[in-house]
Amino acid sequence: MAGNEFYNLKPISWVNRLMRALKKSLIYGNLTNQNYTPQATVGGSVKFNQIGEVDTGDYTAYSDMTFQTLDDAGLTMKIDQQKYFAFQLDETDAAFIPPDVIAEGIDRGSYNIRDGIDSFISGKYADAGVTYGSAASPKATSSGTVVQHLAEFGEAMDEANIPRTNRWIVVPPWVFTKLTIAGVANKTPNADVFRDGYLGGVVGFSRMYMSNNVGMENTTTSTFLASSGNEAIGYAGAISGAIRILPTGARRATNIDGLWVYGAKVIRPDMLACMYSTETAN
Repeated sequence: MAGNEFYNLKPISWVNRLMRALKKSLIYGNLTNQNYTPQATVGGSVKFNQIGEVDTGDYTAYSDMTFQTLDDAGLTMKIDQQKYFAFQLDETDAAFIPPDVIAEGIDRGSYNIRDGIDSFISGKYADAGVTYGSAASPKATSSGTVVQHLAEFGEAMDEANIPRTNRWIVVPPWVFTKLTIAGVANKTPNADVFRDGYLGGVVGFSRMYMSNNVGMENTTTSTFLASSGNEAIGYAGAISGAIRILPTGARRATNIDGLWVYGAKVIRPDMLACMYSTETAN
């Protein structure tokens, strides 16, 4: 049977390829807390362990201190999102296609799954604890105001005690255009770095990323998410079982499919900021 060579491939190698491809391609996903990913299972949940506020008091010599009982402020995130890819190779085509066609199919499938994950995470903007502008009153951003708006957004984050260290922001492509017209993007030390959406550091943000998956309000207002480090949003994902490479029942063909399950949740709203902005004429 011409397609038998496909059935004997070890599924674990394709699982590892899918996981590597997803990790490499994610933009929003790579800005999240993924420490609990090993716990992700279909229909399950992940608990992010956190404690409540720790009180302080004035110390008096020779007086007893008051010891506080810490509250459990942990959050539970459901693994309730599921995306799959599935494609078929007919035996009559198998003789004319490259031997790495399965790898290419998995790479393309993982790219589309990545888009779904990033869109899902970007949609968490409504849970941000710090905002600049609003859905009802977004900032009208042009090349003449883009630097001011980003600087004021950073100021709002400063006032909310979001650290400047390792601060990042994700913007849509039109913001980079505004920055270029304003003469900012071409002056940054990393202006020539364009890998996985990374644009370098701009206007007080250590890392600026560009994505077509930036959330939208009312089809015209973009929502720029920003934070410091990877603690604001929790994400966990896992492949559900092995990638299947099986013969079809009614055709002389091979089916290849994979299922990815995942979940995302804002676990530190005080560390997540959102800027609401509408593109205006240059």
